[in-house]
Amino acid sequence: MSVRFRFDWVDAGPSPDRIAQATMAALSITAGDVAITSVLDRGNRIYSDQVVAPLFGVAEWLIANWWHVWYEPEDTGEQRPEFESRHNLAFAGDGFALPHLTLTPEAGRMLLQWIPHKPRHARIEFIGEGRENVAREELETELRNLIDAVIERLHGRTETVPAARELSRAWNAINDLDAEELEFSRAAALLGIDPFDVRDQVAQEIVAFWERAAPSVREDALASATAGSLTSVAEWLDGSITTLATHENGDDWSAVREAVREAAPRLETTEPWTRGYALARATRERLPRTSGPIDLAEHGPLAIHRHERTPPSRRIHGLVAANTPACVIAPRARTGERFLIARALGDYLDRASPDPGLLSSLSTDRQAQSRSFAAEFLAPAADLHARIAGNSVGPEQTDDLAREFDVSSEVIRRQIQNHNLARIVEY
Repeated sequence: MSVRFRFDWVDAGPSPDRIAQATMAALSITAGDVAITSVLDRGNRIYSDQVVAPLFGVAEWLIANWWHVWYEPEDTGEQRPEFESRHNLAFAGDGFALPHLTLTPEAGRMLLQWIPHKPRHARIEFIGEGRENVAREELETELRNLIDAVIERLHGRTETVPAARELSRAWNAINDLDAEELEFSRAAALLGIDPFDVRDQVAQEIVAFWERAAPSVREDALASATAGSLTSVAEWLDGSITTLATHENGDDWSAVREAVREAAPRLETTEPWTRGYALARATRERLPRTSGPIDLAEHGPLAIHRHERTPPSRRIHGLVAANTPACVIAPRARTGERFLIARALGDYLDRASPDPGLLSSLSTDRQAQSRSFAAEFLAPAADLHARIAGNSVGPEQTDDLAREFDVSSEVIRRQIQNHNLARIVEY
């Protein structure tokens, strides 16, 4: 799926805002053959695939939020304060109408999501709705071209040269970073902080956390924390790793992992949820078949040991040991606990090296894969399909299936929806 930001400069006529006047353009944003800037002029009922707005505000917003756009992930639960303002293009309008388009990293690509939007005091409304994953390289090329074009446009007019210099200075600061500065900027953005506007103490805490935490967990941990909780998150990670160190190598699970990896090798080009489903099916095929819910007891040759320990962030759900699926998890009710343990198993089975793994609510590749693994491992789509009669499923059957597989009703609903097994009906 390709993404394009096409624009043509337009004559906006005389205006006291010389910068807006100089950078007024007809902007069209498309993902594949879908127009994200599809609008309706409510006054004369005319449809268009482009919107007219000054691009200076867009370039300025992109530069200010550059690191967040590329590195700060979405959360499946509650977003951080001001997350929307850092990822939603509508905030770049500065009084002009722009689409309600969010840009976030997902599955090694960039996720574009747009919804219908009626800007205040405007005759137009955005009528499109959709979501597409696009190549990061394509999107970055488009955004860089837009920023460079705005700077060049401003340099070409005497009255806007000072604005061009200021924008160029900010843009060059991003492009001139060395490797160490790039690493810090990524770490700060994961934490939800502007790397160019961070207090010295917070910067020192970020560096200390980055150097202290295991490389396999530090990015998800930063994205799950806040500036005020870094120390407590680091202490929780250290304590959990110490707890998990009491478990020796699990030979039985090691053998399962090797067998599964041979049967279902990692496919780098597929979506993380697809990999999770495939890994879960391959794992179940190598375990003894049972008539009831799959057993995740702490006893027996395939025991998965778990310890409850409340994390300092609601986004953190658990930590998985380096050499076994043993885990430290946040306190949960029975079905929630089973789901977290299954996620820990999926995280362990997919590893190529002995490193700990963090379980969180983030929308990253690793977390998406562990969630899809757990859902398919505990409530296989094929088994659900065999039990569903008809084209729709209501709340009672959803609850019955949840009890049968010993999972939450939400897991059943998501499995049915994600695998297109039936239509969910809410009475």
